[in-house]
Amino acid sequence: MGIVGNSAYHGSPMATPEATGRSAQWLRPRMEQQGLQRYVSTIRERWILIVAITVLTTLAAVVYILVAPKEYTSASDVLVSPISSSDTALSSLPLIKETSDPTRDVETAARLIVNRETALRVKRDLALSQGPNDIASKVSAQPVAQSNIVSVTATAGSAKLSQDLANGFTRAVIEVQTEQFHSALDTTISALASRVAAMSAAQRAATVGPDSLPAQLARLQALRSQPDPTLRIETTAALPKRPSSPKKKLSIVAGVLAGLILGVGSAFALQVLDPRLRREEQLRRLYSLPILGRIPRDSRRGNDRALAPERLSPSTLEAYRTLRATLAASRVGITGAPAVLVTSPSPSEGKSTTAINLASSLALAGNSVILIEADLRRPSIGEALGATSANGTGAVLLGMANLEDSLVETKAYGRYLRLLLADTSGAASSFMADQLFLPAARNLVAEAKRLADYVIVDSPPLSEVIDALPLAQQVDEVLVVVRLGRTQLTKLQNLGELLATHDIEPVGFAVVGVPPTREGYYYYTPSAAPPAERRSRPEGAATRS
Repeated sequence: MGIVGNSAYHGSPMATPEATGRSAQWLRPRMEQQGLQRYVSTIRERWILIVAITVLTTLAAVVYILVAPKEYTSASDVLVSPISSSDTALSSLPLIKETSDPTRDVETAARLIVNRETALRVKRDLALSQGPNDIASKVSAQPVAQSNIVSVTATAGSAKLSQDLANGFTRAVIEVQTEQFHSALDTTISALASRVAAMSAAQRAATVGPDSLPAQLARLQALRSQPDPTLRIETTAALPKRPSSPKKKLSIVAGVLAGLILGVGSAFALQVLDPRLRREEQLRRLYSLPILGRIPRDSRRGNDRALAPERLSPSTLEAYRTLRATLAASRVGITGAPAVLVTSPSPSEGKSTTAINLASSLALAGNSVILIEADLRRPSIGEALGATSANGTGAVLLGMANLEDSLVETKAYGRYLRLLLADTSGAASSFMADQLFLPAARNLVAEAKRLADYVIVDSPPLSEVIDALPLAQQVDEVLVVVRLGRTQLTKLQNLGELLATHDIEPVGFAVVGVPPTREGYYYYTPSAAPPAERRSRPEGAATRS
């Protein structure tokens, strides 16, 4: 996986995995998470967002049901019977004529039902105040499948009005068409009667049959008393018993489905756009490094300051013991006092707390430990452990004091845990931080290893400031602390590139903020005091971890 470059370090560009060669194999992921598993993980992480959006859309659907005006729908049917195109007597009259396409005849009738003229007739018959266009907008006429029936559907704010509109338009179209039919029929009958009256008796006797003029006149006169023969009411509209809109069940189901779709879509969108570390799988996709410790999210933490063991829960303390054990296991077969530098991509990710509790856990196991505070810009170890020092890291680097005389013991651990604290004077600024680049800094770790079994270095975030890089090049192991929900992925990538550029391979990760479990409480009851408060000396003084 490609790593995004950064040139924030003294203007020098970051190296890519290709540039670092085989020495940076750890920058490449071991495996890609399976697609389905990634989807499930995303939904599990953001289920609260999905539920919240679903609840909101469902509530919106309920509000719509309560607020939306009720509408009723009623329908009547008109039967269309077009006349034959071969009927010469009726071919000149305004009737629906049969064509080669049966659906065309029904569509012609549908267009005759809903128009301005029929709407004006309905307005007059029902004494409506709306205009004809508004009345027509409430009615639709559609052919029913492949039949000769046109369904006239009316929608209104009351059940009675919807019924009256549906029946009114079916009656009105027949009335309008009948009037036009009778008007044309009268003209045809008058002209035909004149022609018959002008015929002699011999002509009348010679022209007999259904197509004769007298027979056509008699047929047309008979049709004069009948309505339009091509349109007939098949069924009248019934009074609807319940509203057709809003549909309660459909609206609620639609609200739930819309919420699920929007919620899941938002979850995946945030997953793509979220710049923070959310899952351990994201670490595995970036680096081929082990996770040495999983530090649970501790509800007792009230701020971002470093915390001593007595302020942590039993399960959190047990997690640091596990970290101690995994670090020790990684050095099986290696002799000599190890030096471990603890760093993180950004501030407030648990780096100093991890350094303090890792050192105290090693001390409780009977090891002689020196904890060096190399974060000179934001020192916090002295405050967390209640210790002060006349000479600090800066004084040692400047040669103003030697290391052994500058170490201070802790009340809870005695000589098993000694501290080299950062200077608290005003000199402990960016100027003092630059002293970490002096040659004395290279000898600091070696001298500390001579005086103790373990050396723990609390480093500033290397992706933010590069102060402790010389120490990172001198220690035996670099432990990277990340916090779920806070660590920026870009800064984590930049840290990896920085270490790879200087040929430094981290030993692994300590992941802070893991969802808590009750496993830690197997070892301590909630009322039990932390080990640092229960012991006047470290346990197992003869045992080395």
